[in-house]
Amino acid sequence: MKKNDLTLSRRAFLSSVAVVGAGSALKAARIQGSGSLLKVANEFEDASNYVEESDSRLLKRLIPQPAYVRLNDDKAVLLNNMLTVNVELGTSDTQARRKVSDIFRQYFGSTPTINVAKTKDLASEEAYRIRATDSTLTLSATSFAGIRHALSTLRQLAEANNDTEKLVCYRIPEMEIEDSPTISFRGMHLCWFPETEVIQIEQYIRWAAYYKFNYIIIEFWGTYPFVSKSFLSWREYKTTLKDIKRLVKIGKELGVTLIPQINIFGHASGSRRASGKHAILDLYPEYQPLFEPDGWTWCLSNPLTRKILSSAILETFEAFENPPFYHIGGDEAWGSAECYACRHADYEALLIDHLKYFHQLLLRKNSRMMMWHDMLISKSNPKWKEYVANGGAKAENILRELPKDIVICDWQYGTQYSTHKKNETWPTMSYFKELGFDVLACPWNNIENIKSLGEKVRAAKLYGLLCTTWFGPSIGQMLNIMTHGAQAAWSKSPYGPSDRIMGMRHLRQIGWDIPIKNYPNTGVHKWQVRPDTYP
Repeated sequence: MKKNDLTLSRRAFLSSVAVVGAGSALKAARIQGSGSLLKVANEFEDASNYVEESDSRLLKRLIPQPAYVRLNDDKAVLLNNMLTVNVELGTSDTQARRKVSDIFRQYFGSTPTINVAKTKDLASEEAYRIRATDSTLTLSATSFAGIRHALSTLRQLAEANNDTEKLVCYRIPEMEIEDSPTISFRGMHLCWFPETEVIQIEQYIRWAAYYKFNYIIIEFWGTYPFVSKSFLSWREYKTTLKDIKRLVKIGKELGVTLIPQINIFGHASGSRRASGKHAILDLYPEYQPLFEPDGWTWCLSNPLTRKILSSAILETFEAFENPPFYHIGGDEAWGSAECYACRHADYEALLIDHLKYFHQLLLRKNSRMMMWHDMLISKSNPKWKEYVANGGAKAENILRELPKDIVICDWQYGTQYSTHKKNETWPTMSYFKELGFDVLACPWNNIENIKSLGEKVRAAKLYGLLCTTWFGPSIGQMLNIMTHGAQAAWSKSPYGPSDRIMGMRHLRQIGWDIPIKNYPNTGVHKWQVRPDTYP
């Protein structure tokens, strides 16, 4: 076995690094590979350098890190026009050759010979296998989703063949990689604020797809270009239907389903509460009857509220090309039941009817309703003392009346919002699952929280992981959310390294794809020196 012949499972690699980092000699590393245990210890004199210098420098490029990696860094495979690419698919795809050719041209600037053949299905729909040696690359998968993931992994690992001034071709080490996701629903929630540029949303969609996320929820904050009810958006800061349709198409090409979100309960202002803005009432005060007095929550007693929201949902649903899910918000409904009609009504029955109505509206479109969890558990219930719970005393009664095919998005942000014990069990998520609901665990920007919720999804067999971003991009948090979220959503602990510099490299590659040509849209920040902070 040569010194740079690297055969590592994720767990073996990280455990070995931990041993070396503690200053211990690496006596033995038991490494899983192709059904056998390969003993690395004492194969060569300087085993510690083998782990630290070779493995870490290559494996840190991969986000998320594959389950099994074997690299021979002494032999290069050039991704040029002389390469032969064998694509093995379990399911028939008449467009496979064209799609692989297009991706190779985009990623590597080359046109290799591509052969497509049938193979046995792999472990899962999105699993993939890579074998590269000499001038042959073999990509195996059950469906094209796996092939796409394989090509993303290849691109992350590839580097310029640096014997010329300008790029001629890329190179990769001789390799074997096997990988598959540990969570099926791997989602990212994005906010489209008036300050958000279309190119930013495209960047995040492409970035998430590159990291093997497969669902993206887009919440519009007074920015959807409604035709039927134009007063629901800011006049000068709404996006265009053309841009939305283009992004939906990009998502499909990248294997990502885009899901719209319109808030039908709280967050009715279409603006962050701290801003004091209201997308509707600031400009159209005549629509006050549709809201509770403070404007934050929709008035559920007014039948025209339902009519207007129905129109909004159907319009966005069509623009997103009939998505399998639709998010109706439902969180932080402060000030509910405060207008005359609502405070004199049976508000529990009113809310149940409201939610059931929109559930049925979406069900008739073959789309599952998604909603945040917090208004469905009581803040006065001592069981939820350390967790996010914003519902009234009868919240659990409302929950029990809801159809069980609603997907509950349980947002628990860890140390910022609760005590977050070291061995946290996140009981609210188990509670919803025990009642028969599919549950998405939803972290935000706390790295340990992201990791913990990823483990919760696997341990409790929840429906999936939905990473939230909120205003994180504006304060430089997107890099952590993306890189650590990708590891938690795809892999299992111990997670591979989420190298920030590599994350920036990946974002740069995405910029080449768009392509980005303007300075403010490059990198993770609009400006190197913010003009409002350092004039």
